[in-house]
Amino acid sequence: MEYETEGAGGMVNDMGLESASSDIRQVVNKKVDTFIGEMYGLVSAGGEGLRLRPITIEQPKPLVEIGSVKRPLIYWSMLPMVLGGVTRFVIGLRHGAGKIKERLRDGGEFSQDLGRPISITYVEEREPLGRAGCIKYGIENGLIDPKRPAVIFNASDILRLNLRSLVGHYLWLKACHGFDVVQVYTSGFRVQYGIGKVDFSTSQVIDFREKPVFQDLANTACYIIYGRLEDFRTVQKIPSNPEDELIYKWLKEKTLGAYVISHEDIISIKFQRDLDKVDNMDLDRYVRSAYE
Repeated sequence: MEYETEGAGGMVNDMGLESASSDIRQVVNKKVDTFIGEMYGLVSAGGEGLRLRPITIEQPKPLVEIGSVKRPLIYWSMLPMVLGGVTRFVIGLRHGAGKIKERLRDGGEFSQDLGRPISITYVEEREPLGRAGCIKYGIENGLIDPKRPAVIFNASDILRLNLRSLVGHYLWLKACHGFDVVQVYTSGFRVQYGIGKVDFSTSQVIDFREKPVFQDLANTACYIIYGRLEDFRTVQKIPSNPEDELIYKWLKEKTLGAYVISHEDIISIKFQRDLDKVDNMDLDRYVRSAYE
C-alpha cells in the first residue's frame, strides 16, 4: 500500500522516497566496495616499544600476545581493517623485523581465520624513518603504489572502527568538499597522568584531577587517503610522521576532513598498565562490535 504525505512542496509519495533511499544506499555500498577493494592497509610497526621494556627487549611490541584469546597486538590492530574488507597490507618494520615476518609471513593466519585471501608485504627500515618516512621509502622502492587509496594506522592501537562507515564518510566528504584525506579523531581523551592546578602566587595546589578525560578532539594517527600518497615523496625531515609536515600542507590546501569516534573506541598500548588492562579482555568481541 502506498501512502502520501503533505510536504512543503505538496504531496510526497513515501514509497518513492523509500525506493530512492534504497537506490542511494546500493550505489554508495558499491562505491565503498570498489574503494576498499583497491585499498592498502599501511601499518606502522617499526617502533622499539621502549616504554614496555623489559617485555620488548627480546620480543617486538607488535608480537606481544594479549586478550582473552591470545593473539599478537598487531593482529588486533589489523582486524578492524580486515573485517572491513581490506585484503592488501604493507607493514613498516625495523625493530624485530625478522621475528615479525616469521610470525605473520604472507598473511596466511588471517586468510585461514576469515576464509579469504589476505596478503602482507613488508617495508624494512634500515634506520628510523617514522610513519611518513616509511611510506615515502615504500613508494620510492616500488612497494607501495601511490595511485591506490589507503588506510594508515598504527600497530600499537586497537580501534573499534567500522571501516565501511569510515570509507562511506570519506567518499561523501570528497564528493561534497573535495577532501582527499580524512583524519580519524576521538571525541575526548584520557590523560595519562594526574592534572594539578596551582596558585603560583603562593604555590598552593588548589585543584587536582586524576587522569581526567579532556573533551578536545585527539588524533588517532589513522587516516584514509586517496590521491595524496604522492605527497609523502615531499617529506624532508627524517624520521617524520604525517603530523610533522604533511598535515600542515593538507590544512593549507584545505583538503583535510575529519571522522570522529568515541575515546572508548581506541585502546592504545603504550605502558605495562595498558597491557594489564587488556590481558584478559575479549578483544575479538570489542573489535567486531563496530560491525554489528
